[in-house]
This record gives sequence, structure tokens and C-alpha cells, in this order.
Amino acid sequence: MAVLKITDRQVTVTLDWWEKIAARRSHFTIPTRVITDVRVVEDAARLASAVPARKRAPGTRIRGVTNTGTFTATDGTGARTFAVCHGTGPGILIDLKSATVNRIIISTPQADRYAAELARVVG
Repeated sequence: MAVLKITDRQVTVTLDWWEKIAARRSHFTIPTRVITDVRVVEDAARLASAVPARKRAPGTRIRGVTNTGTFTATDGTGARTFAVCHGTGPGILIDLKSATVNRIIISTPQADRYAAELARVVG
């Protein structure tokens, strides 16, 4: 399961070995200054699966199992979402500006703790 490592200057999404394979990338790090909003969501996987994306996105989508990777919207906006979501359950949604992706969605039972920590850091 993906873990967030939060400092005053950056957030790193640390992936398990199999998540790296599914996402077709390694860990993901962003500076805290690009975070515009943080929200806890009830079902992170459902939110991630609702992102319309190109068929050949660098990631893995298996309905009901995982949405892991970077998905670029097909709706003309070009919005990019990095997701690491498995099964069902709570998660965290992080909106970004001036970053390589527009938002990050992570499924985790630690969503409340991560959101509180990010709120403290981002202010």
C-alpha cells in the first residue's frame, strides 16, 4: 500500500514494488508549495476510476481491484491524475498547481491523519 512521507518542503508517495510495476513509475515526490487543496474521500478507488483516460495510459486499471498510474483525461482538458487506489475505502485527494500532475488520489486508511498533517504543512 502506498505511503505518504510528509515534510515541511515535500510530499513523497512511496510505492510497494508491485505498485511500481502497476504504475510504471517509481516513487512520486512533489513540493508542498504546489498543493492547493487536500480532501479526505469516502471511496478513493471509485473517484480514480471515474477519471476518463486514454487507453494507453502509463498505469494499470483492473475494475474493482486497482487504479494505479498516471491517467490523462480525454475530455480535452489534458488534466493528469496520479492514482494509487486499491479495492474500496477511504483515501486522500490532493489538488496541485504548476506540477507534472493536476491531482493525486491515494486509497489509505490513514487518510484523516495524512490530511491533518498536510493541512498543518500547507497552512
